[in-house]
Amino acid sequence: HTAHENQAGADAQIDEDAEIVQNLLHDLCFPAIISRRPVWDTFPGAWYSMAVDVLMPNGRTLQVATYHHYKDQWAKAFDLNYEDSTGKTRFCHQTTFGMSERLLGAVVGMHGDDAGLIFPPKVAPIQVVLMPVAAHVDENVLPKVHAVAKELQTAGLRVKVDERDIRPGAKHYDWEIKGVPIRLELGPRDLAADKCVLSLRTGGKEEHPLNGLQEVIVDCLGRIENELRARSTDHLSERIHPFPGISESESGWVLDGPIDDGIVYEMAFDGNDSDAEVLEKATGLAFLGDCSEPYEEARPCAVTGRMTTRRQHLARMY
Repeated sequence: HTAHENQAGADAQIDEDAEIVQNLLHDLCFPAIISRRPVWDTFPGAWYSMAVDVLMPNGRTLQVATYHHYKDQWAKAFDLNYEDSTGKTRFCHQTTFGMSERLLGAVVGMHGDDAGLIFPPKVAPIQVVLMPVAAHVDENVLPKVHAVAKELQTAGLRVKVDERDIRPGAKHYDWEIKGVPIRLELGPRDLAADKCVLSLRTGGKEEHPLNGLQEVIVDCLGRIENELRARSTDHLSERIHPFPGISESESGWVLDGPIDDGIVYEMAFDGNDSDAEVLEKATGLAFLGDCSEPYEEARPCAVTGRMTTRRQHLARMY
């Protein structure tokens, strides 16, 4: 919650909120749509509301964050004022910005597979788990694993040594289901060769020298992030389709094509509330609002035919 002396201050705060959202989506590797909610879905008392919707694997959208601009509307309703430098009483301008535990649900739902969770490296509680192998065969294995762990911790990485006396396969299964980005194995033969084995949670097993391992780990984490973002980009492309169109007939409005489950439909829309209601009733979907990225060139509105750059989405929401 913030309060500002004028609209310019509140505008600047909204811009900062938008930047925070972009950084958050980047670090969480989410496929998301940012929209200015339609009037009927604006937070009560707000001038306008911006919402972040993550596109989940089944094609439904999950709202994970919102930020609202109130101008001085709430201040007038609740008599929130201040005295400016000239001694005049003025109403403050307000904003709010919030995220919920839905973010964690989106991480689990979006970044997961049949083997369990995949934590984006930036938010992974443990980025690298080190697993000594056959430490009972060579007493030098465990001290070396701890030395490597200390080196990685000193570099700012979040690591854990798993010394449990269980089979390596059980360890792999345990950390794989928990979504740790990198699993590092070091056994007697690796130690003799001055190497280790890295398993990436997004797939692939690699052998690397112990010398310069810090740079290798950082590179691997970056590649995991890029893979998750690439998957998210592909997911958006697969799930967002052009709206099939709608036509008015003697019996009313009729869709020009089928509406498939699990698909978000994109269109140009510049109509009023009644026009939006026509689309929602015909499709059974909900308007997300004006996309933060409008079309570069004007297109005809799906209902009115007026040329507009306003990009809108229809989706089934959680």
